[in-house]
Amino acid sequence: MSEKDKKKKAITDEIATSQKDIDIFSGWLIRLENPDPTLRTEANGKGLKLYDEIKKDCHAGSVLQTRYLAVTGKEWNIIPVNSEAEEPGKRDEEIADFVKRVLENTNFGQAMQELSQAILYGFYVAEVIWKKTDTGIEISKIRSKHPRRFSFTTDRELRLLTPSNMIEGEPLPERKFIHYFFGSSDNPYGEGLGQSLWWPVWFKKHGIKFWLVFLEKYGMPTAIGKYPAGTDSKQQQALLDAIDAIQNETGVKIPETMAIELLEATRSGNVTYESLCEYMDKQISKRVLGQTATTEGTPGKLGNEDAQRDVRQDYIESDASLLCECINETLVRWIVDYNFPGVSIYPKFKIRVQKEKDLKPQAERDKILVSDIGLPISEKYFYDEYGIKKPEDDEKIVIPINSISSNSKTEQAAFAEQKSDDLVDMYVDKLDREAANMINNELLNPVRDLIDNAESLEDIKDGLFDLYPKMEATELGNLMQKAFATAKLLGKYEVTNGD
Repeated sequence: MSEKDKKKKAITDEIATSQKDIDIFSGWLIRLENPDPTLRTEANGKGLKLYDEIKKDCHAGSVLQTRYLAVTGKEWNIIPVNSEAEEPGKRDEEIADFVKRVLENTNFGQAMQELSQAILYGFYVAEVIWKKTDTGIEISKIRSKHPRRFSFTTDRELRLLTPSNMIEGEPLPERKFIHYFFGSSDNPYGEGLGQSLWWPVWFKKHGIKFWLVFLEKYGMPTAIGKYPAGTDSKQQQALLDAIDAIQNETGVKIPETMAIELLEATRSGNVTYESLCEYMDKQISKRVLGQTATTEGTPGKLGNEDAQRDVRQDYIESDASLLCECINETLVRWIVDYNFPGVSIYPKFKIRVQKEKDLKPQAERDKILVSDIGLPISEKYFYDEYGIKKPEDDEKIVIPINSISSNSKTEQAAFAEQKSDDLVDMYVDKLDREAANMINNELLNPVRDLIDNAESLEDIKDGLFDLYPKMEATELGNLMQKAFATAKLLGKYEVTNGD
């Protein structure tokens, strides 16, 4: 092989392997060390348990939970292979339905929420408890495991740390443990938010500690006891006991030669421990949610309120995409492999997190293009653009009925469920009834009143000339216009559907 051909050949091996990383392997030779800098300096042997302290903070725990639920609380589905085809294969739909039923019949929602803690820790693990049923191999339970219990080999293989193997860890079977990692595709430990959240939580924790000391010191005056020179130690102790009693007793007694004064502490400046804690809370919110508008109640401080909502939506869609990738690579594949051997293309797990599209402007545009301009547009376009499933041949079709006025909802519902064979007769009958009502009530009734009240034929003749300009036929004209439009639409419908 020439040098030129060698240059064109694709290199399939990984070159920058973890074994060559001078930082990860500083002092470790048999396992992959977590490179998290915060754990290296602050853990003191706790490992990832250090980040449990972050969850204990009320604000940090709240915004983290908000981020988890923003994804795991959404609707999800299993999409069959070739779902975009006009007629997906029944086998593909059968597989997708089976996977969905298995996930719905276990604690899948809870498992997704627990796996989402990888956002904090960097990675999270869940063990799948399988069971055999009459229909195949299904999931009995998905149990999350704290990531501190696991390590990785230099080949990024997950290992379980046990009392008998605390360094390298025990190997694990396939299709048993879900490994969900966040923030890094190269590091199986991931890059969780814990390494940056630790510091604002730590500063806030100690700020509150000093705040409480401050409140005790400045909220209650300091008692000062004074005694004359030469006072013996017993009397000095009695004075000290009296000062201590001030904290709890309503009154104290001391010799006349001694005195107790209260010293009020004073301070100046506007910086407070409360402002420090509020500042740290805002830093936590921005790190977890990307903005503070939804947590601090101060929209607009980071910019446009709509822009802040867009930032949070970006976070939601990104988290959902990562979680879907993990579920598709693990649970979906494992369920299919156990129950449908030989399948090479798998259905997809998808969480619906995208914003609902406002279809009204598009519908108004399409109406103008079709009705007013007469632009030819395929029927498939409308089904695809508006997410509407095309009706089967034997399904009843709902026909718009607003072209003919009706005050009866029951009548409308019955009318909408009719098949095309009965539509023409129903339209004709309805138009006949409405036209008869209009002719009788709006046109002929005034004539009848004239005849009933006339004293002679001459009075009727003269009255008709006076009545004619007042006879209003607008409504009848509108009804006839609607009838012509309806007939045109029905004709197009029957031609399109081959009736």
